[in-house]
Amino acid sequence: MRKQNARRPWDAWPVVCAGAEAPEPGRQQCRRWTAEAGRVTGERVYAGAAARAVCRVALVGMVLVLVVIAYFPFAWSPPRTVDNQVTRGADGSLRFAGMNYARTPDPPPWVEEVRASGTIQIQLEVNPQSGQEQASMMMLASDYSHTDIAIEQYNSNLMVWLHRPGSDINGDPHYVIPEALEPQRWNSVEVTLLRGDLHINVGGRPRLTEHLPPDALRAWGPSQIALGDEVHGGHPWQGQIRRARVRTPSYDVDYITPGALPIPRSYVYLPDHLEPFPPVSREQWLRAFLDMLSFIPVGFLIILYRRPPVRPVPATLLTATLAVVLGAGKFLFDGRHTSVAVIVLQVAGGLLGAFLAWWLAHPKHRNDSPCAQRHSDAAGE
Repeated sequence: MRKQNARRPWDAWPVVCAGAEAPEPGRQQCRRWTAEAGRVTGERVYAGAAARAVCRVALVGMVLVLVVIAYFPFAWSPPRTVDNQVTRGADGSLRFAGMNYARTPDPPPWVEEVRASGTIQIQLEVNPQSGQEQASMMMLASDYSHTDIAIEQYNSNLMVWLHRPGSDINGDPHYVIPEALEPQRWNSVEVTLLRGDLHINVGGRPRLTEHLPPDALRAWGPSQIALGDEVHGGHPWQGQIRRARVRTPSYDVDYITPGALPIPRSYVYLPDHLEPFPPVSREQWLRAFLDMLSFIPVGFLIILYRRPPVRPVPATLLTATLAVVLGAGKFLFDGRHTSVAVIVLQVAGGLLGAFLAWWLAHPKHRNDSPCAQRHSDAAGE
């Protein structure tokens, strides 16, 4: 006797009941199952295509956001040959305009003596063109991130950056003398370090005094003197300088004297766009960490933007290419600086995002775990 719950032939799987001899009810059931399976498959295909389209749009949007972050405000300034706008007036003073080049080709011979003695005096007489300037009038530095001493104008304020114990390699925190400079008139500035005693006078009056260790200048490096600009070719200062005198125990030189500084008619404008490696400040480390986080969605979206998903290694290579291109492009824009540490962390972020997306796109890897296997066995029982 057959069991009452035995299945009829036309109640079997569609591939079985679809035969020509199957009863009509079975064929109708088979057609319903086939239609339902087709609809489900179509919905899955449509959903997958829509998801990939969303990933592609999101990836393009993310790249555009990274471009804006890297290059804004898009001040185009590629390396090029420019005319030097430093001119000498009838009174012997130097006038500085938009593109300035007046710097020593080599470190001055008195730097080693200053490191050993801790004694130097700098006398400046400057006539700012405007009260809205924000640039260096005179500096001793080696590159963008290594400044020994810089005397700058910030609107009407005088700022002195000094590499000393307790500062970073760029001389920060810096000293600020408020309301010290007046535009369209001559201002005298004197900065003196005498075995640890720092004095800043403006207009012949003391404005700041501080005591530093006697060997405070020992960390100074092989730097260059630059007037009206920065050694690395940064933002130019506009105005006139009629005295830039440096005195040490054995040297006394005024860099306004003809021949003290080479002033070519033209020069190659190639500012420094590279930050030091590894980062030297907490701010640079924080910026590098944020850049790493910004590349996690890039690696994630590269994996999922097509079917089948991109493998992690090619996806990481694509993120590395993007990081290098963004970093190299900063050499073409004013005020942008790239960092090797940032590029490395960006690639690491892309790798992390790629592996996360790969893991989510292949659930079978998760099903192979012991926990997933026990759950499957329990469901079967």
